[in-house]
Amino acid sequence: MAAKLSKKELKSPDAFQTTFERAGDYISENKSRVIIVGAALVCAVVIAMGIYFYWSYYSGSALKLYAKAQDNILKSGENKETIDKNTKIFNELIDQYPYTWSGRMAYYHLGNIYYQEGEMDKAIRAYEKFVDKMGSDKTGVKFLALTSLGYAYEVKKDFKESLKYFEQAQKAYHTGFEMMGLRNVARAYEALNDKEKALEYYKKALEKTT
Repeated sequence: MAAKLSKKELKSPDAFQTTFERAGDYISENKSRVIIVGAALVCAVVIAMGIYFYWSYYSGSALKLYAKAQDNILKSGENKETIDKNTKIFNELIDQYPYTWSGRMAYYHLGNIYYQEGEMDKAIRAYEKFVDKMGSDKTGVKFLALTSLGYAYEVKKDFKESLKYFEQAQKAYHTGFEMMGLRNVARAYEALNDKEKALEYYKKALEKTT
């Protein structure tokens, strides 16, 4: 059985009704302010949705172009025609989609192309830009780019710079590449005629095989 309400409770206004009436009074008294705030909220939502859809389209378009370059390699291999096509694609990614993952990866792939073509200065510039734009990495690609920089300077006989990048590569994520990284450092020390350090790192590399 429901409890009986007192005369005081019967006479007192309902709490929800009171709140609703106060809200109505506030809106009536502040129509301009309410309209402005409401319009601002609607604009913010529209802008946020616009940015989201634009970014989805932007990054999706970049990814399609990146996939096209990979498809070129799968279909035709890395022959002269494929290299020319992909060089154009990677440059397009850099120019039109610089803020996407695909745009950043384009620098790395361009570096590989230039390295294979024997254009070490261009390869170095491309790898350096990739490393500069790459944040934290748990894939090992940053390690490979730093290692490739070391290889490029090795080709140029600049073993001091080569060692610098091989050592930097050791600080990047390189699970699965430990032995390769250590052997690179050892080889650079050997080229610099530091036999003691070279032997130290060759031993460390050997330990990774056992």
